[in-house]
Amino acid sequence: MEGQKAKRRRVYSVEPNKVVQATFTRNYINYLAPTLMKIKEKSSIQDNNFCGDIQNVIKYEVDMAMVFSAQGYAWSNALKLKLQKGDSGEGSSKIYHQNEMGPLEKNCSKKEGNTKILVKNNLVEENNIDEDDEIVNRQLMCLRKLIPGGEEMCQEQMVNELESYVSCLQMQVNILKCLTHETS
Repeated sequence: MEGQKAKRRRVYSVEPNKVVQATFTRNYINYLAPTLMKIKEKSSIQDNNFCGDIQNVIKYEVDMAMVFSAQGYAWSNALKLKLQKGDSGEGSSKIYHQNEMGPLEKNCSKKEGNTKILVKNNLVEENNIDEDDEIVNRQLMCLRKLIPGGEEMCQEQMVNELESYVSCLQMQVNILKCLTHETS
């Protein structure tokens, strides 16, 4: 036993999300920082034509940083394909307001004045269920349009991908806030 080397033990984080966040942040910065420096150098050297297109170039590189930082997700692969095709797309720039997606909750009762009248007829209740299903389906369609590649995903996969996409967007916003705060 004396001649054997002590084995290193790997220490795992108690909070796995912290590891994912740290990995995402490291990959994001490692891709984006050098790219932004190159863009800055080119914009100072080249003429005004490049400066007019600089916003599109930066948006593209920020999206590519997101792709390379969050590999392994279906939305990441779809975003990469979209960027490689050069498709600006309407879904990424379109903003959905809550009223476009429909109401988030639908009550099965109607209010008239201060009294509440409950619906007891089975036909009316079935119509309300159909309306609720229609609202949920419309909201799911809006979510599908927001997630890159969401239109090709099944409902269960879309919900899982939505969770990762939103968390990556939140991390991206935090990183960009830190970057802009440091440069200000």
